[in-house]
Amino acid sequence: MFGKLLVVQLKREYWEHRGLFVFLPLVCVLLVAGFWVLAIISDPVINQTNGSGIKLADPHFQEFLKLDETGSGFKINFASNEVVGFILALQQFMGWWFFSVVSVFLTLYYSTSCLFSDRKSRDILFWRSMPVSEHFNVFIKLVVAAVSVPLLTLLMNALTNLVLLLVVCAWLGDFGQFVTALHALPLLGNYLLGSMGLVPLILPIFAWAMLASAYAKKSPFLGATFIPLILLVADRFLNKFMGINIHIYELLKTYLNTIGDVMQMSFGEADTGYVSFTFNYSADVAIYSVIVAVLLSVVIWLRNNRYEI
Repeated sequence: MFGKLLVVQLKREYWEHRGLFVFLPLVCVLLVAGFWVLAIISDPVINQTNGSGIKLADPHFQEFLKLDETGSGFKINFASNEVVGFILALQQFMGWWFFSVVSVFLTLYYSTSCLFSDRKSRDILFWRSMPVSEHFNVFIKLVVAAVSVPLLTLLMNALTNLVLLLVVCAWLGDFGQFVTALHALPLLGNYLLGSMGLVPLILPIFAWAMLASAYAKKSPFLGATFIPLILLVADRFLNKFMGINIHIYELLKTYLNTIGDVMQMSFGEADTGYVSFTFNYSADVAIYSVIVAVLLSVVIWLRNNRYEI
């Protein structure tokens, strides 16, 4: 019985939000893949300024780079028989950052709309007649939000890699590198672990967005974003003109620094060539779990008692 309810709920989330989780990611993949293809075909000069913090003089990169005509920068050495794998590995690293941000924003929008849309369309009356409690309903939506970030990041990065692999091999006329370049794909598993490490830290954001979705009578996304901004502005104003500190700015700064530290911890420096993953943030995760539990308790109460718009 539980398995059937779970499948029904997951299918419901897919059909109600397939544009958000399917079509928009595909558009992002095509745009990013197109950008990389144009960048590679144009044979750009790479220097340390625009090298994204990667040490271009590192011996690991010398096989795939060559000095340009002026000697002031590097160009990709397409004569190397492993250059396609190098391009894929570089795209995976840079793509993870971009696709992670895209996934977070897509999931944030999902969180602000998932409990509002059925209230607006009155579909909530139908779903309340089903043998599914609001506890289970809200839990499934949180799980979908939690899984979406690492899963969307992985799939978008993998699809971009596949498109880039086929196009670059065709452009070089060397499909012999196809199999060799596939050795770079296991790196995606490391990046998946890094994305999973971020999920416990950003769950409070999604829980807050779900609270706005369950409470707002219109524009839940604006409510979820403007209220923190108003509090932040009020904190800065009171602190500057009245000497009153309500610590909103410090809390937000600490929270963002924690996320940045975990991202750095999970993925290491760009020049290390490997990904390290540890769980040294258990205290923060425990605090954020309590915050998520409190927010979801309010969400469930709203769903049971105040769901009309």
